[in-house]
Amino acid sequence: MERRCVLNSWSKEEVRAVIRYEWALGVSGTEIHNRLVEVYGPGVMSKQMVRRWCRTFSDGRQQSGGHTES
Repeated sequence: MERRCVLNSWSKEEVRAVIRYEWALGVSGTEIHNRLVEVYGPGVMSKQMVRRWCRTFSDGRQQSGGHTES
């Protein structure tokens, strides 16, 4: 059975939250991107940007500005 995108709209904050959650579970950046495309469609964040966010989270940063949350 073929899956098609379920959600037609998304926000950057929503997608980053999904990336952070999946990253915390140990899912690879490539697999996270594949899952995002399944749900949000091909117009979702690029694979390169997903990997960048995974690196950001690995470096201990929570936001693009490098701020950590307490």
